[in-house]
Amino acid sequence: MIFRFIYAFMAVVFIVAIARAEAIDSLDEVNAARRARGLPPFVKCPQLTAGALNVAQFRADRLIQGHTRNDFSGLPVGVTATASGCAAWFPSWGWGACCTYENHRYAGAAWSMGRDGKRYTHLFVR
Repeated sequence: MIFRFIYAFMAVVFIVAIARAEAIDSLDEVNAARRARGLPPFVKCPQLTAGALNVAQFRADRLIQGHTRNDFSGLPVGVTATASGCAAWFPSWGWGACCTYENHRYAGAAWSMGRDGKRYTHLFVR
């Protein structure tokens, strides 16, 4: 019994660590793409990042390659975004999402791997 609890706890810690890594690495990847075009970096917003991770995971779980019916419903309560971008690309293709090269100040980006081998990326900006 205790071993099941420990195993379940370790599994949750592992999944949370992966999710955090996906969210942390994503804005760096977005900003690198912006930098390559001479654009200023987005400022990371933890709330937009949480929303991006929610929607990326939702889309990856369901293999939704485009937008959901309402991407903005994935944002934490009280958080707003001006726009939302997404893609479902193979990892070798790099980062993909609308809004990457637009003129916004704050952003949250994340991705989640789908069972089809694609990265389901999501970006919220304001």
